[in-house]
Amino acid sequence: MARPDNYFESLAGVPVNYDRFKNTVYRYGKRGKPGRKYYCTNEFEAKLQSCFEEIWQVCPYGKAEVITTAGAWVDKAGMHGKGRGFDLDGLFWKEFDFVTLDYPLMKKFYLGVEAVLRRHFGMVLSYEYNEAHKDHFHIDDSVEVSFSRRSNSRVLFLQASLTHVLSEPVAIDGGWGTQTKDATGRAMQAMNIEGDLLEEDVWLEFLSKVATAAFADLKADLAEPSPLELLRDIYEVIDDHLYDIPFSGKKNVEGAVTAFSQHPDVLEWLDRYEDD
Repeated sequence: MARPDNYFESLAGVPVNYDRFKNTVYRYGKRGKPGRKYYCTNEFEAKLQSCFEEIWQVCPYGKAEVITTAGAWVDKAGMHGKGRGFDLDGLFWKEFDFVTLDYPLMKKFYLGVEAVLRRHFGMVLSYEYNEAHKDHFHIDDSVEVSFSRRSNSRVLFLQASLTHVLSEPVAIDGGWGTQTKDATGRAMQAMNIEGDLLEEDVWLEFLSKVATAAFADLKADLAEPSPLELLRDIYEVIDDHLYDIPFSGKKNVEGAVTAFSQHPDVLEWLDRYEDD
């Protein structure tokens, strides 16, 4: 499809860098390479600008130094080809790096960012959605900003937010059922939100309060983890990232970690970090 004339190189005052090069300097997970133009429609860029301005406002770290991306317009079918799609890989501050593939290690922060994205874009595909979107947010305006009980991506976000941000754990399966419905009701009551998520203003209020809750006490949540917390993270990473290797290989990795963690000297050392 025809490339739009409009392009941007920064969003909300922050440079947008491309990070999908194969070399070690500009590869995914790093700050990427500046100087690329990202083509999209004027209307879509305005939505991006507004979205990132809100992220800088609600995140305690303020304005980031770098936004990394896999791109915007590409000559193919779909919303990218229409100049109405953008892939967000990461956000980099002086004191903190946010990379979307690290969702298992920073769920609250990830969901805080996602909540703001959903306030501006009706379509947001993320880590929980499918394998193809584990390493980036895909955002576009192909649908209106709204909640739908039939939308797998929106229900997945809701369930993840209930579980990891709002202290109402549910199965994260993308299906709207009694468990999700009841937990949503309790969470909304706790946040003093009245109405139905199907109402646009209620959905926007819910998203705003999820972002606020996710970013609350952020620096305390992201403080240097204890060795015991790091060990727990290792097991979570094994579960989330080694799903596609043979079962025996995954068990070998888990077995090696367990053998280390159960060594008497290690157990004695970890005892001091046990939860009160």
